[in-house]
Amino acid sequence: MILRKEHINALLTVKAEEESGRACYIKLHAESEPFIELEFQNLLEQRNPLEFVMTYWGKRIVNIYTEMVEKGLIDPISDWDDRFRWIGSEIIAMIDASVRNDDLPGKYIQDELIKRGFAQQIKEEKKGTFIKVNEYAKEIYNIYKNSRPRLTISKDLAHYISNMPPGPAETSMLPEHGRFPILMESMRLLSFSVPQSDVYTLSGLGQEVQQVIQNMAPAFETVINEDYMYSLIKLLDKGISALTTDEIELLEALAFIDKDGNILKAGEHLLHVYHLWNEKAYRPVKTFNLETLDEEILKIIVEIWKKHEQNPEIVPTVEEIVHYLLEKPLKEYKHLKEFYGRQLNQALGYQKKEELKKKFEELFTVEELFKHFWEKGGQWYEKMYDTVEESLFTLEAFDLIVSHEQNGKRVYKLTEYGKEVLLEDIKVHGIRDIHAPAVKAVNITKTEFGAPNYQWYKEAEETHLIGGGYPTKSGKLYGELSYKIKRKPHLTRFELQILHKLPEKGYLVDDIYNDFDETLKEEIEFGLNKLEARGFLDILPNNAIVLTEAGKLIKKATSGVPEGLGNPVNPLIVRILEALAKVGNLYVKEEKVRILPKNWEQAIKLSGLDKETFEKELAVARIANYIGKSSINEAGLLILKAYELINQ
Repeated sequence: MILRKEHINALLTVKAEEESGRACYIKLHAESEPFIELEFQNLLEQRNPLEFVMTYWGKRIVNIYTEMVEKGLIDPISDWDDRFRWIGSEIIAMIDASVRNDDLPGKYIQDELIKRGFAQQIKEEKKGTFIKVNEYAKEIYNIYKNSRPRLTISKDLAHYISNMPPGPAETSMLPEHGRFPILMESMRLLSFSVPQSDVYTLSGLGQEVQQVIQNMAPAFETVINEDYMYSLIKLLDKGISALTTDEIELLEALAFIDKDGNILKAGEHLLHVYHLWNEKAYRPVKTFNLETLDEEILKIIVEIWKKHEQNPEIVPTVEEIVHYLLEKPLKEYKHLKEFYGRQLNQALGYQKKEELKKKFEELFTVEELFKHFWEKGGQWYEKMYDTVEESLFTLEAFDLIVSHEQNGKRVYKLTEYGKEVLLEDIKVHGIRDIHAPAVKAVNITKTEFGAPNYQWYKEAEETHLIGGGYPTKSGKLYGELSYKIKRKPHLTRFELQILHKLPEKGYLVDDIYNDFDETLKEEIEFGLNKLEARGFLDILPNNAIVLTEAGKLIKKATSGVPEGLGNPVNPLIVRILEALAKVGNLYVKEEKVRILPKNWEQAIKLSGLDKETFEKELAVARIANYIGKSSINEAGLLILKAYELINQ
């Protein structure tokens, strides 16, 4: 959706003609372009060649503009710059993010919305003065959500779309070709980033249209339109006998079907186009996150299994992984320095970062590092064990490894997804943090109007998830993993502290920074990354934090958990809860699952855990009040429900 000065002028021209009882005829082709773009947006309707009338949605837009001018919210169009984007995909994205955040746009985007008359200063007795989006913004958003654009792609436009980088990319990379970008945005094929349109991308619909074009035969001047889609749907629903001879010849000529009526690759993509265009069936934005220690441990697990071939006694347990790390010089783990620094800062509230940096330079092994910071009380090995186990929980939560019982021990192996990450990314590009915003920069492009904000885009570029206007092989890998993996809920001690401070909505990233010590900003950022990748919250393009339904359940389930409890929700506890739910009986009124004594042994087997691990994590679950003496409590059931939601 795109409305500039010329589009509002065109709408006002049609309105004036209609009020005079005349049809609006546009004689010159050059003058017709804004009118045609409005027709594609379903704001005008073309009755005869170059004769336009207002649609219901067009009348609403004119009424909104008129009222806003009368109230002084915006200047009349005579004062607008010709290229001023009153409404565009980035404005829709800003309104959407604000509405999802309890109508609060936040500082990052509020000036752009105020400039367009869509946000105003509000004063409330209890909350004070703040900026909220107004009813006009919501009306525009409602028009966008309920109106359906037309979709017609000419051969010339198809050539432009076929050869353009799909994005995300900086807008300066967008190929120049007259009004094609405006026409594409009119059909919702192109999206721009908030707040300044610095980044462009083909939308989810635009990407599917590009796939159609790149696989079809452009046999006619119009290569995609609604009639073609309807014919293909008819073929799918009723068979080739339901089509006319002309329809069959047309679909075959465009390479949507073969001579026997089988749907070809271009036809499959055209069906996806129809699904998105007609039903707006876009998948939610999911993301992924890995830190350097997580990736290092993936490598270590494989190395230990190689040793196992020579010595069957050696298997990748937590203890063996810790031992493997400790026997290596710290200089071989340069990429882990920042990770350990963050861990120490979280655990100790460490504020003298220069001293920490100096200590890294002095020490030679990971063992010495942990001895230095935890030598009092002799807890250094336990802390190292906890650090490794937390990373193992993360890897299992993201379905990259799985633990199982072997000869009474908890042993780890890589899943197929873990092997993909190791072979296709880590061994090619080395170890680096994979941030949730960077992966989100790839996945948000599949949505209706989303484009990554500039910070997400730069993170994705720096970690080589995008480049040259395309997602890289790594970008595609992590983008698709976000949807393929089966997540298990996991919360670290520090993430629990963050989650406890978050309301359901009406909150921004800067707010959470202000709720912690100023030295913990980096640690909070990484904590938010993990919470988003786990499916517990969404960070919107305006930097608003909104809890997902799963996040609300997890927050409620852990509301009584002591914040000093390490990994109060983890994949092993989830496996125990899942096993107990299978062998127990649900009592709906009590909101409990009761387990008979004779069924506990069966639950241990179903969990796939060794008895020692089962009992250790069962004790944690009881401290957290997920499990009673012989039952799963309400909090435990909430965790299982959240587990279900994050994998829908």
